[in-house]
Amino acid sequence: MDHSTKADELLMLAYAKGDVPSFEALYLRHKDALYRYVVRQVSDLDLAHDLYQECWSRIIKAATSYTHESKWTTWAYRIAHNLVVDHYRGLKPVDAEVDTESVLHSPERIHEQGVLSEQINHCMRRLPAVQLEAFILSQETDLTLKMISEVVEASHEAVKTRLRYARTALQDCLRKFGLGPSKTASDSGTRA
Repeated sequence: MDHSTKADELLMLAYAKGDVPSFEALYLRHKDALYRYVVRQVSDLDLAHDLYQECWSRIIKAATSYTHESKWTTWAYRIAHNLVVDHYRGLKPVDAEVDTESVLHSPERIHEQGVLSEQINHCMRRLPAVQLEAFILSQETDLTLKMISEVVEASHEAVKTRLRYARTALQDCLRKFGLGPSKTASDSGTRA
């Protein structure tokens, strides 16, 4: 049977009935995007890997209870979202400021792409968690705004607002590094 064109929901239902190749097709189709989602939510790669593995473990365990009433990607990302939220709930708040200058201009950052990557990561780390999550889901997945709102349990309008604020904050932050167009008086809503 050709699994490459079969819908995710049908693959999951087939896997629940014992069709292991259906699960393999799902895994191959979504492993990279799901991994990127978890990694961008958690700064520690070892922890991200553990959460990612736990996500797939929970998907496997929940196979028999999955219903095709919700889109598979929404369901799977909801599992990942819950794992990340549970992780952060277990942490004590830490107020640590990163020395951005030493990170961005260290001798190891010879290549311009490496510096750019650090600058973007710095700006993304400054976003509030809800904005960061909405931004990552919109950039790294094929989820619609409606599906993202289901994953994060927020209204469609709240997700749109989070995305707008995230994009604005990222643009403002990156401008400080000299990236992107400079903000003019007309951009900020003031008149000359």
